[in-house]
Amino acid sequence: MSIEKGSDDALQTLVYPVYQESLKRLSDVPHVGQLLDSAALRPHMGARNAVTWFYGRQGQPDIVLVGLGDTAPFHPARIREAAGNTGRTAVKEQCRSALVSFQVLWDGETSSCLETEAVTAWVEGWRLGTYSFDKYKAKNHERVLPILRFEGETNADVQDAIRRGEIHSAGTQWARNLANEPANHLRPFTLVERVKERFTGTAVEIKVFTGEELERLELAGMIAVGKGSAFPPAFIELRYCTDESKPLTALIGKGITFDTGGVSLKRDNDISDMRMDMAGAAGVLGALDILVKSGASANVAVLVPAAENVISGHCLLPSDVILYANGLTVQVGNTDSEGRLILADALIYAHRIGAAEAIDMATLTYSVVGALGSKIAGIFGDDELARSLINAGDPFGEKVWQLPLVDEYESYLESDYAEIINISRGEGAGAIMAALFLRKFVHPSLRWAHIDMNGPKASSSANGAHAIGATGFGARLLASFVMGRDKKALIKEDRGEPWKKP
Repeated sequence: MSIEKGSDDALQTLVYPVYQESLKRLSDVPHVGQLLDSAALRPHMGARNAVTWFYGRQGQPDIVLVGLGDTAPFHPARIREAAGNTGRTAVKEQCRSALVSFQVLWDGETSSCLETEAVTAWVEGWRLGTYSFDKYKAKNHERVLPILRFEGETNADVQDAIRRGEIHSAGTQWARNLANEPANHLRPFTLVERVKERFTGTAVEIKVFTGEELERLELAGMIAVGKGSAFPPAFIELRYCTDESKPLTALIGKGITFDTGGVSLKRDNDISDMRMDMAGAAGVLGALDILVKSGASANVAVLVPAAENVISGHCLLPSDVILYANGLTVQVGNTDSEGRLILADALIYAHRIGAAEAIDMATLTYSVVGALGSKIAGIFGDDELARSLINAGDPFGEKVWQLPLVDEYESYLESDYAEIINISRGEGAGAIMAALFLRKFVHPSLRWAHIDMNGPKASSSANGAHAIGATGFGARLLASFVMGRDKKALIKEDRGEPWKKP
């Protein structure tokens, strides 16, 4: 898809995003009134998600009115949503080119900053809304994506706005592609190759640990979860450091490339979406892609424990005991609670490499979907980190809600013959219990937040900037969070070294 700045008299389609209250301003736009002719403008044409297509006659361009709903408050997520809806309609109409004009949205006093923000959001929404994961479908014809242009004079600010939108959407689309891949096309080592292909030749330092290296690093959870598969596990460490004065931030993504549940087999009729049990890994990798392409100032380690959770004669069994590098022993009560077992390794490793803060993101529980639904992720941990992450996701419509860590529930993790068990022995609060389990592996000096994004990992319908399938949730949220961190020290007071083995 080509995206350009500047008008073109030969354009096939003119696109006007409108608020309900701004419909009347269309009459002030030169030649639009004549093109619409006697067509009646109705209030519902400015309603949110409304796309009204007026077909041009006798060589005149089509005019598309895209509803944004109420005028206030302005939110880039609304622009992004409208762009996605418009882009899909344009593809369906086989539109060759479209010129987008924001002139009826605001009066002449609108700041250029707001307009460039709208351009960035429109580019993101247009690209993400026209995304389709159809590489395994027989195609009768290739989809042709329209050339997108914006009305007005070319200037550096707008060009930068377009570039930001392209970078954000590209990182999110890559995250979608990874999460959408079927299991037989994305084993742990395949994920390693995809990562190397993406970041080789960039400022990213790539390390991959497998086999005996996992044992040397005492990544016991990964070894235990991955030992049942013919496709061995891999631990991926990616370092992107352009500013060593910043404290090291670890972004951790759960990378279960397929999850059968193991011996604790899942009972749904169709568990194909378990290929997306690595959506957390896809999100942190997409965030890194955005940071690198943006040339962001950062000091980041992206950690991806990748494994396949399947059944075999060698697989993890309920009652097994895992000894972790921090000295904790874990009884396996349920092999379908495997994500927390590999995230525990990554949290220990984050402290080992000197991280000041760690954010892990995972499709960890069904309980969080019951609590927050399919549009909102749950977040636990440090209050300051949680607030920053919530604010970072808001402009992109990536919603996160803080849930409590209830200390009184910790007794539900007690084991009869190990330090803790990986499944709650209490009633309910599954998402909280998973977070409490992870907290056992967080060094006291490490600021930590856990994002359970099982709900918004995928979309069942094409709406706004979402296509059917993986959403790429978290890529833009985490990239924005990292770019917003300042140089102040984020190191908590060290309350002692708890990692000594008994």
